[in-house]
Amino acid sequence: MDTNINNLHPVILKWLNRQGWTRLHDIQEKAIMPVLKAQDDIIISAATASGKTEAAFLPACTRILSRNLPGVRIIYISPLKALINDQYKRINALGEATGISVTPWHGDIGFSHKKNLFNAPEGIILITPESLESLLINHQEWCISSFRNLTYFIIDEFHAFIGTERGYQLLSQLHRIEFMQKRKIPRIALSATLSNIKSVKQWLRPNSTGNTEIIESSAGSKGIKLQIRGYDIRKAATPEDEVKDYEYLSRDIFRLLRGSTNLVFANSRNKTELIAGTLTRLCQDNFVPVEFFPHHSSLSKDLRERLENRLKEGRLPTTAICTQTLELGIDIGDISSIAQINSPQSVASLRQRIGRSGRRDKDAVLRIFIPEIQEPENEKPALNALLRDETFSSAAMIELVLNRWFEPPTRHEYALSTLTQQVLAVTAQYGNVQARSLYRLLCKTGPFNLVDPQTFGDLLHSLGKHDLLTQMGDGCLTLGLTGEKLLSNYSFYSAFKVQEEYTIDNNGQKIGTIPLNQPLEVGDTFLFAGKGWEVVYLSDEKHEIYVRSCKEDTDPLLLDGNSGRIHDGVREKMLELYIGEKPLPYLNKTAQKHFEEGRRHFKDLNLSDNRFIIGITGIYLLPWKGDRIMHTIVQILKKHGIRRAKKIGSYIYIPEITSIRFKDTVKTILSMNPPTEEELAKSVSNLEFEKYDSFLSRELLQKAYGFRNFDVPGALEFFKTVIPMSHSPFNPRNGASYPVYA
Repeated sequence: MDTNINNLHPVILKWLNRQGWTRLHDIQEKAIMPVLKAQDDIIISAATASGKTEAAFLPACTRILSRNLPGVRIIYISPLKALINDQYKRINALGEATGISVTPWHGDIGFSHKKNLFNAPEGIILITPESLESLLINHQEWCISSFRNLTYFIIDEFHAFIGTERGYQLLSQLHRIEFMQKRKIPRIALSATLSNIKSVKQWLRPNSTGNTEIIESSAGSKGIKLQIRGYDIRKAATPEDEVKDYEYLSRDIFRLLRGSTNLVFANSRNKTELIAGTLTRLCQDNFVPVEFFPHHSSLSKDLRERLENRLKEGRLPTTAICTQTLELGIDIGDISSIAQINSPQSVASLRQRIGRSGRRDKDAVLRIFIPEIQEPENEKPALNALLRDETFSSAAMIELVLNRWFEPPTRHEYALSTLTQQVLAVTAQYGNVQARSLYRLLCKTGPFNLVDPQTFGDLLHSLGKHDLLTQMGDGCLTLGLTGEKLLSNYSFYSAFKVQEEYTIDNNGQKIGTIPLNQPLEVGDTFLFAGKGWEVVYLSDEKHEIYVRSCKEDTDPLLLDGNSGRIHDGVREKMLELYIGEKPLPYLNKTAQKHFEEGRRHFKDLNLSDNRFIIGITGIYLLPWKGDRIMHTIVQILKKHGIRRAKKIGSYIYIPEITSIRFKDTVKTILSMNPPTEEELAKSVSNLEFEKYDSFLSRELLQKAYGFRNFDVPGALEFFKTVIPMSHSPFNPRNGASYPVYA
């Protein structure tokens, strides 16, 4: 029988009995004593629907009931307003039973509800980082008074904050509140997807040497029923062809999922709408009720919530075709299965999505739909088509999920855009502040610990140049006119930038719009609407990209804010699968055919021993490393005059280059002092991607961009693998020759 449960408050025990809880989940039992102590930070990591919210709140509420002190006692922070609305229903039920006030607080909550908390601050507040920022800036005295007995910070979906602008903002806010209260306040992080959990401790409290309690569930994981379903498609020449290509795939989704409740994840809004539209038409053509609906960030709040409620109620069969908008923990009821269109973005994301299925003691069900291009027999296939890149990438991620491996947390970054926001926020909060005090609060003891005094001074100089800050006669800093204007708009409270759409123009014809989330220069190529395009001109002022048709294969642009960074571990697992002999039991007949084709071509190209191929039209490099190293390889090659090098999927293509020139270039690279990441960033034309980058000097942006995006030692290790080499077209030890076209 449970032992720790008796340490919960009697009122909470009565409430649990009324709910019909005969026992606690494993994670809830284990969390009771550490949370009750309220001494150390705590990370609670367990699968979706394992009761993490109650694991934190049951003992936290017990502690605040046993110490009847005034003021706000728990601040719960969520990355989503919808998640706050959802959690409010659960937490308020506990609050009503115990007499603890629970207040949801975000932009969609009416002032009358908030006014009650202003007049009588108490209990629990459920809030987003943006609303918390507004409180700290506009109601500092209220925060000092109301948070004086604050006992816990509870951070939901903590993995969604790690390494993001909002994550740095949140960590800075928590540190500012502790500075305000002159004491440490325990932080409880909840997450279903954490790998190398010990490394997460430094994300929860940077610069800390204190203890962090790690609580993981020892309960056995639910089973996963999974399948990769392969499809043969033709290379789309027009957007209409792309619709036809996904027609058969959509028919399969219709056949497999109709009549049940499912989530189908696509990797872009465009594909979400394409598939949802096709499925709607299939319902109409078959004279059955429409049960397939799109869900993404561009849809209105009302449309999204209607679909979420339909899923939660579970009365009608419903399938949401969605982007990452339904990946986090909004309660949407009992989901029969998860589907993924094309290869997932990351292992952690795939695991999070799998966790949305298999509730109520049922196995999770996952299907990954992978279309692979079948080139006409008279055409030379691209290398990624030969190697069946999408199939192997998906299989690698499944293997890693089954081995309980997820991408480790990203390393800390400069995060200068968010630091700019926090400098302005703290200055506004206190009216005026000394530069030395700002540095100590935000950098030396705060989350921006990579920033040294020189870099911080350069940042303040940039802000002063743009009149965001001004220095008074006594040396203190205060807001300049531009800074005051920025803070007068509610949009200041968010650290992230709402991506502006760029129009893609081909000879006067508009072929689409995209949010531009990556550097793009004249001569770069990308895939859009099923075709390759080369950039001939880019206007940041008009938000237009002028292009011409390009026959070379290339990667699609990053859409919907995806980082686009495949981790080293995924590509290394792909290499293992190519080299191995073991069949994979979860491939359907077509996917198995693609898998065998990929392995056969891999062996024909002798790629188990080689890391490059000398082709008819150029050279192909296969580092089998993550995107950070691959982008660094490309940038170093460009720095040495090979301007057309580009990453495509899992390889790098260099068109129209001889093996002699390539080898000589590699020798030159290895003979010279290696460039720094900051030096590589100098050749990147557009570095303004985050919200406040436009106020920073180019030198600061180069420092931050280089540190985030490049890995020079990793790139040099690859270059060493292609030396020594002869100047012959084909060296069986170091390179393979094969008539493939890019």
